[in-house]
This record gives sequence, structure tokens and C-alpha cells, in this order.
Amino acid sequence: MYSQCEVFVKDVTQRDWGNMTRKCDKWVYSKEIFTSTFVTELNLVCDDLIYKTYANMALMAGLLGGSLTWGSLSDRFGRKKVFMLSVVGQFSCSLSTGFVHWYLPFIILRFFTTFCDVGMVMTSFIIGVELVGPTKRKFAGIVVHFFWCLGLILMTGVSYGIRTWNHLQISLSCPTILLLSYSVFLPESPRWLINAGRVKEASAIVRRLAKENGVTVSEKILSLQEVKLESNGEKIWHIFIDRTLLFRCLAIFINWCVASVVFYGLSLNIGNLTGNLYLNFFLFALVEVAAYFVCLVFLDSFGRRRLQCCSMLLGGVACLLSLFPVMYGGEGETWLTVALSMIGKFGASAAFAVIYFYTAELFPTVIRNSGLGLSSVMARIGGILAPYIADLGHVISGDMAVVLPLLIFGGASIFAGLLALLLPETANQILPDTLKDAKNLGKQSQPKNKSEEMNMMEDTDDQRDVHILMAAVNENKKFTE
Repeated sequence: MYSQCEVFVKDVTQRDWGNMTRKCDKWVYSKEIFTSTFVTELNLVCDDLIYKTYANMALMAGLLGGSLTWGSLSDRFGRKKVFMLSVVGQFSCSLSTGFVHWYLPFIILRFFTTFCDVGMVMTSFIIGVELVGPTKRKFAGIVVHFFWCLGLILMTGVSYGIRTWNHLQISLSCPTILLLSYSVFLPESPRWLINAGRVKEASAIVRRLAKENGVTVSEKILSLQEVKLESNGEKIWHIFIDRTLLFRCLAIFINWCVASVVFYGLSLNIGNLTGNLYLNFFLFALVEVAAYFVCLVFLDSFGRRRLQCCSMLLGGVACLLSLFPVMYGGEGETWLTVALSMIGKFGASAAFAVIYFYTAELFPTVIRNSGLGLSSVMARIGGILAPYIADLGHVISGDMAVVLPLLIFGGASIFAGLLALLLPETANQILPDTLKDAKNLGKQSQPKNKSEEMNMMEDTDDQRDVHILMAAVNENKKFTE
């Protein structure tokens, strides 16, 4: 057995090498998978291995910081402005990383890349959800995850062909420049404009959407000059004052955190899948595709609440069932552990997609992005906890070394899934705009179909009229006064 960090020192007075060693000053790295990495370029191994950990923590720190920052900025200054700012920041930092060959600039750029990436993802997601009507909302909220999987699959192919880290970094950064074109044709969210008191701009966007969709709409509503803004002064911290909203927030946050713990915790066990690294990565991407497809099919018919519960329960049960092949199985049952890990990943992926979408519907327009940002913070905390839970086997001995992490993953997932049943259902319901609307979710009767949704316009205030009008425009439902 030879050390990777030390070499024997030959004693010139004796024939054999003896037991004296010294630290290595040069290393030879395997190039079977990658020609070079940032770790091998700067020799971040042995005594300097901790710097690799710091670089990975910079990623998580960027996600945390971005989750706390971009949501409130988007709620205050608008979705589109924040989205475009984060696109420019992400592209600049990610591309610059490929030209850096020093440690400190590398981790700084790594931090700001993920910091801006959160802004891109959260804000674009909210714009999509707020632009469509209730029956089309699932497409805006779930289809986006398919493109995430497409990115993973494409990244597998690109990284297989480009084995040098900086060339790979530059290649993966370049497609972001295409998002700059969104500044031309991406509209601001009319919902945000209305709640900001900018009704004329919202009406102009609705006119354009109506024209593009071939829909006739009421000029009376489009020409509104004043809107009843009941949401003025509402901030994210107000949700913690009301008992009902506070309980819902806790349920949402726990589901985000646990989904992240299980997702990343199972991903840490990818080593159970023996074989080619690229193939394993590709298989995990396909599992996510299947999970998102199930979400798309059943999100409306099964409901957000029950689908979230079932997804978390599936992941939890898969973790608990993994105890049996680990404790009682032999080498021949390794495939069963791998299969259960894939099922757990399926459940965790579906839960992530549903809770992301569900959260956007539960928080009102005035604080929707801030709420999504806080929820994302809970997910990052879960991501930080996951490796520590997975490594509990290093601090305890016996069968519990393997069993305890699986018990925690499974038990927490089942608890969070059952907790989701206490949240209100939001399927086919109008998005809440104020804290009052959010609190009344599940209490008031909601439109069951498009005709009923249009009839509701007679009894609602001006602000609600415009929101329902937007739904009609995006449902291709003609409406004339």
C-alpha cells in the first residue's frame, strides 16, 4: 500500500529504502476521465485538499446569497429587470471563470456565478407562471424542468468530448448569451405591474397578448385608470405575523429542506452505480425526466397537495427499504440497492418540481419571488446538511453506520410528505395577489371551468377583473362586454 501524498526517502547508507518518508512535491494524475481539472492544475490535493472543499462551498454560498437577494429585488423593481441583470452577471462570471488560473479569483467568480444563476432561474420561473391562466400554469411551471434535464444531457455529451476544464467551462457558458435576446420580446409580468400601480403598462401588455392570441377583450377593463391596490405596504415578513400563513410557510420550508436533503443525499451515493461516470450521470438525468413527466400528467388531475405528498412518501419509503439489502443482502443484491436509490431519486426529483411550482402558487404576487427565495434558502440548508448526514457512518460504528443516514432520509421525507397534506390545494385556482388572498386559499369557492371563471368577472373588483382577463387571454377564451 503506497501513499498518494508521501514518498519513501532512500537511506544512502543502506541497501533498502527504510521507513523514512517525505511529502510529495509533484504528482502524476490519471487522465482517463479528464485531461485536466482545476484541482490538478493547482495541485489541490493532500494538505491542500481543503481548498477543493472551499471552492465547492463557494457554490453553495452563492446559491444562498442569491436566494436571499434576487427575490426581494424582483418584487420591488420588477421581474424582467432583475432577470436581465442576473443573465448579464451569470454570463460574465461564468465565462470569466474559464480564463482564471488562480485560486482566489476562481472561487470569487464561482460564488457570483451561482449567485446570479439563482436570479435567472427564480425570476424566469415566476414570469412564466404569472403570464398564463390557471389551466396552462402547469406547463409554465413544469416544462421548464425538462429543459433542465436537456441541459444535463447535453452537458454529458459536451464534457465527454471536451476533457479540459477551462475549455469545458467556456463552452458551457456561451449558450447563456442567447438569453440576452429576451430583453426584446420578454414582457414584464402584468400581475407585478398591476400590484405596482402601473396599470397602463399592464393593459398594454394584455392588449398585445390578446392580439397575438386572437382574443377579443373588453375595452372597459383595458382602459382602467385606477385599480384598488389592497396590497400596498405588504412585505415578506408580514407572513410570519398571521398564524395561518406562518404555519403554511413552515410546511413549505420543511418540504423544501427535506426534498433537498433526500435529493442530494441520494446523489452522494451515486458511487453505488458501478460503471462509466458519464453513463451514470446520463441515467440520473433520465430519472429526472421521468419524474417531471409524471408531474406534468398528474399535477392537475391529482392535485398539487396529494402529488407532493406521494412524491415525498415514495422517496422516503425507497430510503427505508434500502435498509434491507444493506443489512441483510450480499453482493448479489447490489442491484436492488441501486434500483431503490433510483426510485428515491425519482421521488425526490418529482417532489422538488412540485414544491417549486406549489410555492409560487401559495405566495401572493406582492411577495411571490421573495417567498420563493426564502424557500430556496431552506433547500440550500438541506443541501449543506445532506453530506453530513450521509457521512454519519464515519463517526459511529456497527450496522447503524449505514442504517442511520437512510433512517434520517426516509423518516424526514415521510414526515414532510404528510405535512404537505395540511396545505391548501391550488389546482385551477386564481393566483393570490395579496396576503388576504393567500390566506383565503382553499376557503372560497374557485372557478371550476373557463365559463365560470368569466362569469365571476361581474362580481369582482377592478384589480381582480384584470387578473381574470389575463387568464382569459391566455386560455384563448373570447370575452366581450
